[in-house]
Amino acid sequence: MLGNLRRKLFWLLDFAKGGQVAFHYKEIKALHEKTSREALVNSNATKIVDLLQHATNTVSFYKSYAGETLTLASFPVVNKLALRNGGHHFKSDKFATAKLHRVATSGSTGQPFFVEQDHNKRQRNTADTIYFGEKAGYNIGDRLFYFRLWDKQYKKNKWLARTQNIAMYSVDEMDDSGNKKAVEELRDTNASIGLLGYSSAFQNLCNYLDKTNSKPILNKCSSIICIAESLNEYVSDKLFHYFGVQAISRYSNSENGILGQQELNATHKYYKINWASYHVEVLAFDSDDAVPLGELGRIVITDLYNYAMPMIRYDTGDVGVMQCIEGDLVFSKIDGRKMDMFIATNGELLSSHIVHKILQYDNIDQFQFIQESKTTYTIKIKLLHQDSFKDERKVIEEYETYFGEASKVNIEYVDIIPALNSGKKKLVINMMLN
Repeated sequence: MLGNLRRKLFWLLDFAKGGQVAFHYKEIKALHEKTSREALVNSNATKIVDLLQHATNTVSFYKSYAGETLTLASFPVVNKLALRNGGHHFKSDKFATAKLHRVATSGSTGQPFFVEQDHNKRQRNTADTIYFGEKAGYNIGDRLFYFRLWDKQYKKNKWLARTQNIAMYSVDEMDDSGNKKAVEELRDTNASIGLLGYSSAFQNLCNYLDKTNSKPILNKCSSIICIAESLNEYVSDKLFHYFGVQAISRYSNSENGILGQQELNATHKYYKINWASYHVEVLAFDSDDAVPLGELGRIVITDLYNYAMPMIRYDTGDVGVMQCIEGDLVFSKIDGRKMDMFIATNGELLSSHIVHKILQYDNIDQFQFIQESKTTYTIKIKLLHQDSFKDERKVIEEYETYFGEASKVNIEYVDIIPALNSGKKKLVINMMLN
């Protein structure tokens, strides 16, 4: 009942302010569910031309690209480093005096990077969040248990958190005491709830439920969305066991928003791309040419709605595979950042997803893989119980098979796997690519 009331109040407040979120939400829903692929392409083509004209007229960096015919392919691919170093040259003169929302992100480099977003972009992101939340089973206004690093940029004051019905659990505080508190609140909440957070945070929570011999918390949870880190089958199965809901993975970043999301109750693991708000390209590693469908490449996006700081052909740093499935272009694979991949001893790039195979072995709480050299790999393991790891030899042999005959795999036992400043656990460190 309270969830329904919060939903009605949200939309009434939006209506009183001009109904901008509702307008964006209706368009997003229509473009994803009622519009043909051809019509969507045509709609985006118009948005791209409008964005390019705006950029060449008002953004210092792009003024030299002005011409009678504006095409996306004639614009350069830019990355985080270029935008950070370019500073105000990437910002629109039109918004010089406007009040903008500033987003900070550092990715895995630790170097801060700031993006400014105008009001319309913020409204679009809100509408995207509502739409993709619904597709995952979550309705705005329901109780949301959110597991992430709640630093000063993202932490909400108590009044706002209560208004939005969000229970904030910071991953840097999720020891046994923090997990106990979360489990008690989950059990005590009678209304419909949603879970949103890092995959490593959910793994940590499930490990706590395992070791305390907890019974499943069923008939309350309506959605589980994993963000920032890839969702593996081990965590997915554990979440289904304890909460009775299929967990799905969302592909997003701080500087843009929701770029894609897996579909609920689907047999496949494809990511539906958010074509309503972004134009997406998959480009080669050694050039700015598009790779054929089905091949791995760099994920490059054009944000169709941030006019304050246009992000045109922005290299996200992530890699993935785009395919055409039943007439729709989707991501069949997202492998995270290239620097998070392995190089096999034969020089082949290997997906970081192979690290999750280690979870088939018992007594593993946390882990981290490090490629030290062309042939040397280290696996750091934090054990659930401080006794010997009986499967050490099996793990070494399995991963030497993945990395190649000339590979040498070492296992190092540690008391803690440190998190990044973002609170995320970096599962792969490749010294050859960093």
